[in-house]
Amino acid sequence: MLQSIHDKAKGWIAYAIVGIIIVPFALTGIYDYLQGGGGKLSAAVVNGEEIPVKTVQNALLQIKQQFGGKLPEGMDEALKGNALDSVINQTLIQQKIHQGGYRASNQEVADAISKIEVFQKDGKFDQLTYENFLKIQRRSPVEFEAQVRTDLTQQQLRGAVMNTAFLPKAEAEQYQALRNQQRDIEVFTLKQADFQAKAQVTDDQIAKYYEQNKAAYMTDERAQLSYVELKRDDLAAKATVDDTALKTWFDNNADHYVQPEEHITSHILVAVDDPAKDADAKKRIDALYAEIKAGTRTFEAIARADSDDKITAEKDGQMGAVVAGDWGAEFEKAVFALKAGEMSEPVKTEAGYEIIRVATINPSKSKTFEEALAAVEDDYRKDQAEKAFLDKGEVLGRLAYEQDGDLAPAAKETGLTLQQTDWITPVQGQGIAANDKVRAAAFSEDVLKSGKNSDLLELEDGSAVVIRVINHEAAAQKPLDTVREDIRTALVAQEARKLTAQKGEELLKKLQETQAWGAALAATGLGAETAVEKSGLIGRTDTKFSPDILDQAFSLDHPAKDKLTWGSVALANGDYALLAVKAVKVGDASLGSDAGAVYSQSTGTRELDAFFKGLRETAKVETHPENL
Repeated sequence: MLQSIHDKAKGWIAYAIVGIIIVPFALTGIYDYLQGGGGKLSAAVVNGEEIPVKTVQNALLQIKQQFGGKLPEGMDEALKGNALDSVINQTLIQQKIHQGGYRASNQEVADAISKIEVFQKDGKFDQLTYENFLKIQRRSPVEFEAQVRTDLTQQQLRGAVMNTAFLPKAEAEQYQALRNQQRDIEVFTLKQADFQAKAQVTDDQIAKYYEQNKAAYMTDERAQLSYVELKRDDLAAKATVDDTALKTWFDNNADHYVQPEEHITSHILVAVDDPAKDADAKKRIDALYAEIKAGTRTFEAIARADSDDKITAEKDGQMGAVVAGDWGAEFEKAVFALKAGEMSEPVKTEAGYEIIRVATINPSKSKTFEEALAAVEDDYRKDQAEKAFLDKGEVLGRLAYEQDGDLAPAAKETGLTLQQTDWITPVQGQGIAANDKVRAAAFSEDVLKSGKNSDLLELEDGSAVVIRVINHEAAAQKPLDTVREDIRTALVAQEARKLTAQKGEELLKKLQETQAWGAALAATGLGAETAVEKSGLIGRTDTKFSPDILDQAFSLDHPAKDKLTWGSVALANGDYALLAVKAVKVGDASLGSDAGAVYSQSTGTRELDAFFKGLRETAKVETHPENL
């Protein structure tokens, strides 16, 4: 089946790939390839299988890229541990897959690859696109297809566990009742801002805080880059064009320059936004159709007054030209079943129920070379640019790798200009450095510390760059005097937060004693009862209060007879909320089809977590973090 994919080829797209189909590089040999092999030390031994240090280092590199190419201060060891655990778990999964005989078929691999959007052209899998992408990434189809097979096989294992999970109906109904439960709550909020004037901060406190948090008061590490940029648009503009080449291109691609068959169409739509209202929509469209057939109202009059498509209603229902491939399958099926001048009966489509009328049909027509000339030249230039992009990209990447201490040879060989950025940081830059991928590469181990050229970086706009660092400034300590007021502001907010919480706890005690807002607020002098917000019955996802308040309100005990249940919660913004639960209404426990699916999926996820935990607990694992 993989070979059958290879038989469909036509063009290519030079960059990007969808991550959902690719397993993490931690399980491939790509890191060893890029690093030149080596690395015999083991990071761990899992059931007798050694995990090379470089495999974990590659997983760690991916984590670093998420933080702009540098691990956050103080998190090095924790993230190394996470990377090691991740690779160990992946190894355990692969071992279980091998033991269980799981293996994705060639058909499944081929289907998965053919559905990856960046490998498609005109909505279909394109072999040349696929091969060119892998070529510029220096990867073979065999390697990539093996990688996809691994991912699909893992999905088989996960599915085998998750699909066998189930939740008894009684438990699902209990969950549903809790989910739909409603509570009548009242909330009084103490504002941190009201306590800031009482927060006192001394110079000694500021100096002490500065000494204890020096890492938070550093200048940004920054760098300047030289780079060579390869742009497809520039290559297209420079492409050599003559009439002979354009005519040859037109003759070879004449099927691309055809005016498709057009059905000039009008419609009346009764939309179906809620499946539960499908019958009502059908009844309504049938009544409108009966009026047209009886002659009591015209198609145009009904379209203007009753169609749910308000845009076409203004034009008596006229949609204009309908071309195959631009609309939903059911709608197109109905349109293309009509002859010129015919009107359909009510038909169910993707949008709801429609009455469709075709006024005229314009047959497809092949454009002459002269008529298509502008499009032909544009397409020809793009094709030539894509070929040049691939060729120059390979040369640029190879020379930058072979002569990794200088970009000038690569620029000269490719005829590109050596350029320079302004200062950039790991999180900010302009021009090419506005791209996260560029900044991550600039502050990576190889480029920043080892002084090497980067790999060829393909950017989202279709260009590609190779970079190197030409100037670097390490992060430096900011003097206390320059950050004194920032620290004062932070400490005042911190102290105000503490005071707010203290007063909140005092009020909570009074509320529990008095069982009344008025008495407790009067005793503490913290406000008036008129400031208490009253909700009435609300659910867990209501937007009247913040999620923090709702979570606390629904975690409190049911109120006893003639009493309220009191609680409190410190809010993220420093405010402090006091809560009263007045009443609880039991939720509807009936299960719809969607609720059953949600609970089944949730149960399956827990089963999968337990399965992975079991694998780890029963495995013989030796770790060597000292080798990382």
